[in-house]
Formats: sequence, structure tokens, C-alpha cells
Amino acid sequence: MSDSHLWLLDAAYDAVLGRVELTYLQTPEQQLITVHDDFTPHFYALPASLGTQVKRKDLMNDEFLTVASIPMDSMVETEREWERDLKPASSYIYDQLLRFWCPHKPTLKGHQLNLHLPRNQLDAFNTKFAQTADEDPLKFDLLKEFFSYAIQPVPEIPRDLLRIEEKYDDSRLLWGVMLARIANIPFQRALKSRSVSDWIRSMLHTSYRHLDILIPNPEELTLGHTPHRVEGALTIAPTPGVYYNMTVVDFESLYPSLIDRYNLAYETMNCGHPECQSNQVPDEPHYVCTHRRGIFSALIGALKDLRIHWFKPLSRQKDIPTEERKKAQIISDLLKFLLVSSGGVTIRIHGLASPPLAESMMAYGRWSLRNSWDYAVEKGMRPIYGDTDSLFLDQPTLKQINWLIAKVKDELDLILAVDVVYPLCVFSSAKKAYFGMLPDGTPDIKGITLGKSSTPPRFRQIFLEAVKPLKGIDNPKKLAQVGPKIIEILKQQISKLRRREFTVEDLEYRVKLWRADKERRKGAGLPQPYQALEQLKDKGIKVKKRDEIGFVKVKPFRYGARTFSVKPTRMATRNEIDVPDYIRKLDMAFEQVLGPMQIEFPRKQSRGLDIFLSDKSHEPFTTDESEFKLSKRDSHTEQQKQLLDYSNEENNPES
Repeated sequence: MSDSHLWLLDAAYDAVLGRVELTYLQTPEQQLITVHDDFTPHFYALPASLGTQVKRKDLMNDEFLTVASIPMDSMVETEREWERDLKPASSYIYDQLLRFWCPHKPTLKGHQLNLHLPRNQLDAFNTKFAQTADEDPLKFDLLKEFFSYAIQPVPEIPRDLLRIEEKYDDSRLLWGVMLARIANIPFQRALKSRSVSDWIRSMLHTSYRHLDILIPNPEELTLGHTPHRVEGALTIAPTPGVYYNMTVVDFESLYPSLIDRYNLAYETMNCGHPECQSNQVPDEPHYVCTHRRGIFSALIGALKDLRIHWFKPLSRQKDIPTEERKKAQIISDLLKFLLVSSGGVTIRIHGLASPPLAESMMAYGRWSLRNSWDYAVEKGMRPIYGDTDSLFLDQPTLKQINWLIAKVKDELDLILAVDVVYPLCVFSSAKKAYFGMLPDGTPDIKGITLGKSSTPPRFRQIFLEAVKPLKGIDNPKKLAQVGPKIIEILKQQISKLRRREFTVEDLEYRVKLWRADKERRKGAGLPQPYQALEQLKDKGIKVKKRDEIGFVKVKPFRYGARTFSVKPTRMATRNEIDVPDYIRKLDMAFEQVLGPMQIEFPRKQSRGLDIFLSDKSHEPFTTDESEFKLSKRDSHTEQQKQLLDYSNEENNPES
């Protein structure tokens, strides 16, 4: 590369002047360069006689069509149209093969990519993915393309010049640079946007244009189906109780792997070839094309392999500079985020939704979990719980684990790896609610009320304190011995609550308002968050839809024509807190934890049962907020280490 480089930051279309304005950062001069280029936005249509004739491929039927390229502002009547809604600046970027935050150089016709590809890295890449190059050329081309963008150097980013807010640290800036490159979106949008569907849409549109494929209309992608709710993942409910030495095995990148492995793409669903109809999706009326590789499936597969086989191992490589390792970690995290979201966008997002594709993806997920469960039973193992991409196995042997991993690889071509081993695991009767004790004594909480983010901090603290005696418990005899210790801890904590040894913030519920102020319920009753909202509003404090609001339970009081039982945290005092109600809620929450262990919550206190016989009309507030996650899965016993070692980088790189 030459000493001076141009890094594309932004592109905008000026409809009045009929031109695109490109903004580059020039280094090392650290100055912005603006370039203008005349451009007439266009769309494609039939019949071809309506405009300049060009050849483009129809994604859905794999045929080249002669279509008309028509100026966007034209009002002609057409039979079929493509790309009418495409933003002019994006259309220009795709046509000129430009890429945001990548280096470019001036040419007689404008600017073009000027990628720096070190020979040693390129050779290592070609060696790593030689088999993919032979067996899956489209996937390999996409792999190499994304790899080339990701390994470009990152110049110093002048915050003042680019008007970057102070809240963005260096890691967040690097994330934005990599997202701009991979998704091909402007830098500021990459920094601020939270719409992952836009990122995936841009990746797809870029690939379609580069391959001279007409970007399909939303109506084409649905294949005549109306977007609707799709049957979700499989959950095989456990029998509530306590289990010991529970091994959890996970599919690595399940849905991206299914999309890649089973060639699930918009154009491969129900392709119309009679010979493909035998390639049926499990338990669905859909089938998958066997003649051509789907672009969506190849793209998702490329991102998956790039993460698993290159950037994730690189992020753990100790013999490289810290900055290089940090960059690899950020790229790995970004790719994971895109992959996790890749399936969901096909369900209901306009312009990406395809019911046959979404239904097929979910069906293969359920089928994979069910088959793996059956394989485990076949080998004499005791699967206890299955959820989406995880299988919980009761005290399996190392030999059984190895057999199951190999079986899934051979039969399903999916990677199954040991995720964690719980010396003790407690399943509640509630759906998807359990916790497992990690070998280091840390509780790994899933779905338990006491672990949810909306639960008062003091409740979570009490839970963490109460389960400390469970460290190292791996059989019923040991559990029976620590039961009295747990009860004594709870008694002490309840006494502290009764003595009001807490701050108001300790007992705060925090929830997000999903309805706007004007949408809140009218009538005699008002949900607790909106009781708090009403009081804040009357104090002139504005709270918007999707804002979080904090409140505490207080002794019932009259507020206008209603009876309220909560106050905003900032407006309540410690003496107003309804302690009996909190103790009652604590009792109800601990039932999920203590019930399966046959330990009874210590209800009898010095003042008897009166606190539990008070008015119970105030139901505990529940929320679907994400659960409170505490785990660091490490410090395993020797056998557990053996199980985890099987999932090393060489055999299972995603582990």
C-alpha cells in the first residue's frame, strides 16, 4: 500500500444535484476528503423494452433475464419490478464495489478497493480452508471476501474530526469499524444502529449485486405465504428435583450450522425441481433444492466458519501481540452476534421474512435435538432435560459422552460439545427454570425468579448467600447435611428485613415500560409499574416507552381515586416499605429453589405466622425480562476436565 490511504466512511445521495457524495478519511494526513459523482438511481423492470436493457439473474428461479434499467423517478407502467425501494447511495456503493472502512485508491473512473493482503496470512487462510475451496466454491469465495475485509489494518480514528461521542471506547470503535466492513454500512450507522436485520439485509444485498442477481422483492421471498408466528424450538421438560454430576452438552452455533449444513436459503426452498421433493424437511411440507447452493446459507456458513476456525482460535493464541488478540476477539464476538440473529430475521422482518425458510430452520433444530436425545437413550444414558440446543445428561460416563459427540457428528454433521458439568443441578416445576452449582461454588441461574433482572437486589443477594453451602455437594447425603445451614441463613436474612436493615434501593423492582404513557390502563386497577409512572408524571418527571422504571412495594395508600401499593424508588422512604409483603414474595420465590430440595422456607419467626396471614391480594410482579446470569464456568474436577478437554479447539473449535 502507498503511504496515503483513503478509508470510506459515508455515502449520501443529493437528489437535487443528482449526485452521490462520498466521505473518506485520508491517512496519515488525518483529514476528511469529499468526492462527488453524478449518479442516476435506477430500478429494474419488465418488459425489457422500457429502458436500457441489461442481463440479470432472477434469484428465485436461477435464470438470467433481460430487464430494463429505468431511472428511479420514472412513472412507467411495468409488469415486474426489482429494487424500486433500494436507497440510491446503497445502490451506488454496490455497483461500484466499494466497501465502508476499507482502504481505497483513486482511479481514472473514481475510487476502487485497495486491499492489503499479507502473503503469510493469505497462504495460511488458503491452507486452512482448502477443503472448502474444493467442495463449496461459493462459500469459499464469501469466506475469502469477509476475511480480506476483516484483516485490513485499522488506522487511528480521529474522534474530534469524526464527531464521535465520548461514550464510545476503543473497543466499541473497533466493533463499529468491523461492522461497517462486514455489513457494508456507513461508519456512523455501524456505531449507533441497533437494527441487526438492517446489517444482514445489507450483507445480502451487497452479495446479490456483486453476483449480478436481482435483489428479490419481499413478496418473492415469502413464496406465497403470509408471514406468521413460527413454531419455536423444542423443549423436553425435566422431572423437578435435584440431580448430581449433570453434564450439559450443546450444539455449537446450532441454527447457523443448520442453515449451512442443510442448504437453507430463500431460493432453495420448494425449488420446483421434481427430483428435489424427496429432500424433505422433517415434519414440514417443505423441501430443499439439491442442485444449487443457496446464497444465504453459504453466507451464514462463511461467517460461521470464519469465526470458528480463524478468529476465535486467534483470540486465544497467547503468542501473538495483545492488540491483535483483542482485535480477533472483537471480530469473533461480532460474527457471533450476527450469526445468532441470522435465523430470527427470516421469521417476520419485512424484506427478509420467508415462512418456508423459517419453518424449515426451526424444524431441523427440533429434529436435531430429538435425534440426539434418542441417541443418548440408545447408549443407555439418562437425558433429563432438552432445550433448543442443549441436552442435560444425568451422570454420564466419559465413554458415553465421547460416543454421543461422535454419533451426532456422523449422523447429523453437527458439532456437539460439553458446555458445563454441574455437581448439583436443581430443576423447578416452572418452565425453563433451574439452577446449577458450578464446581467453584457459583450458581448458574436460568429462569429462576430470584435470578431475574427485575427482582430486587436484596432477593438476589439472599439467594447467593443461601446457596453457598451447596458448594461441593454432589450426593443426597451431603445435601441433607447442609439443609439446616440454608434454613439458618434464611432466618438471619428474614430477621434483617424485619429490622429494616436495608436501603430502599435494595428492594427495588426494575422493569421496562412496553406501553407508552397514553396507552396505560384506565379503571380502578393499575399495574404496579404504571402506579409508579403516574406518580412520576405528576412530579413532572418524563418517562418514555421502553424506559426502565424503578419502584418499591409500600403499605397500601390512596392516590387520587385509586389504592396504590408501590412508589417510585426515588420517592419512597425506608419506613414506608411493606416488609411483610416482601417476606411473603421471598417465600414464594424461594419455593422454586427449596421445593425440589425438600427444604421448607422458615416461615415461623418470633412473631409467629401473622406476617403471612395478612392481605395477599397484591400478587408478585412478574416480568419476562432476561435472567440474571452469574456463572463463570471453570474450576472443574478432574473427570469434568476430561469431559471438557474432549471439546478442545482442534476437535470442536467452537467449544
